[in-house]
Amino acid sequence: MKSIVLTILTIVAGAALVLAAERTITLEGTLVSSACYLGKFHQTGNDMGTHKNCGSECLKNGDPAGLLSKNNEFHVLVVSSHKLAPYVGQPVRVTGTDHNGAIKVEKVEVAEDGKWKEVNLTSK
Repeated sequence: MKSIVLTILTIVAGAALVLAAERTITLEGTLVSSACYLGKFHQTGNDMGTHKNCGSECLKNGDPAGLLSKNNEFHVLVVSSHKLAPYVGQPVRVTGTDHNGAIKVEKVEVAEDGKWKEVNLTSK
């Protein structure tokens, strides 16, 4: 009986950890190229600065996109980066599932004229 209770508690605890580890979040920050940001610009907390064109080219070439949040936390964005290339260095709002700091993206919005405009991530 004791081993059955222990097994059930272990299963419940494991399920709770899985649910806690994967949660839907919405973050705002600056869209960056992971390759550029982690390679050259991370020490200053730079949001790509004058290197936005370089970051856009990196995303067009398939390098992962990243989000530098308002409190300077870096998150890798798990999404096709090609659609995000035009928005490097711009304020974005990302909604998705948090996997220990990497965000599996469901929706990206870019700030335009004081409003959030959703980026079409599905069309070619």
